Amino acid sequence: MKHANIILLSVIICIGGVFFFNVSRITYETKMSEVKKKAKKAFVKALDKELKSRNIDNSLFYFDIKPTLATNIPDSVYIQDSLGKHWYRLDPKKHRMNMTNDPNRRFMHSVTFDEYPIILDSLNNIWKKYLLKSDIFVKCALFISVTGRNGEIDSKTTSHSEWCNSYDPVFTNYLGYACEIEIIGYLAYSLWGMIYMKILLYLLLYAVCVYVFYKISVFVGMRFKSMRQKEIIEVPIIKLVQGVLDIPVRSYILNDNVLFYAEQRIIEINGIRKKMPLQACLLLELFLNSKDHIVTDAEIMNTLWPDGSGNLKRVHKAVARLRTCLMTDFPVRIERENLDTYQLII
Repeated sequence: MKHANIILLSVIICIGGVFFFNVSRITYETKMSEVKKKAKKAFVKALDKELKSRNIDNSLFYFDIKPTLATNIPDSVYIQDSLGKHWYRLDPKKHRMNMTNDPNRRFMHSVTFDEYPIILDSLNNIWKKYLLKSDIFVKCALFISVTGRNGEIDSKTTSHSEWCNSYDPVFTNYLGYACEIEIIGYLAYSLWGMIYMKILLYLLLYAVCVYVFYKISVFVGMRFKSMRQKEIIEVPIIKLVQGVLDIPVRSYILNDNVLFYAEQRIIEINGIRKKMPLQACLLLELFLNSKDHIVTDAEIMNTLWPDGSGNLKRVHKAVARLRTCLMTDFPVRIERENLDTYQLII
């Protein structure tokens, strides 16, 4: 593979890799957002079922996934019992993250959960069942923090939930006013587990696109190169026989003002003659006598080293020396066409 083709392929791979990474990241973020919404809806259903199992009046409980927040938030609320009124400061952040915006329902939640505490493992098992129905097949866990009427905080987690420390919560919600309950849900999700099918598809498309773009780029490059070569005026290379115009045998007219005398090892440009090395003369004459001025490595070795001592390293050096010899005085190119051929372009 040519050096230019290697660079081209590397550039395509790098650009494709950046595009593949960004597409995968956007896909993951979109999938994660969808999973969080489903997980929260499943938890709302699980909590509703947990409450119904206690034979509590269903009309007292209603959970709004997207509550309409009140413009004016009170600084505090109170609960009145036989001992009088008990005031509790209202946290604006927790207010906005409550599962309902109905003050009466929040009050009923506080009273009910104070009398009938949430059984966390039972609620987590119910949540897991609803997650399975939502096609979310991962481990789940809950963390609960209950603020009592006297300000004490009681925190609990579901059993075997040490893995939660490695994950961000998928939701955080609050219930009630006083006896405020903070519930945090966790899922053991992973990038591969969530979008592995899409990643495999993206990898396949990535490989196909890299191959297609590489082939297209190579084809376009070859066409462009071919068009440039066609624009070059084909100079007639005329062999002249001794005695005609007093020009020696094996002489070539490369241009109106460029003559090459192979036998004398002289190149004449604008009337100025320059001596050329023997090896350079033999190689240049080989190019001039070949079809389309294309010669193979084997032909060069047979011409320059008929004793069989030639090798690719010596071939490359010989071509480099001829380039140096010609480029100083005459605009000529010698390019590597394939793995084993060179072409002289005048």
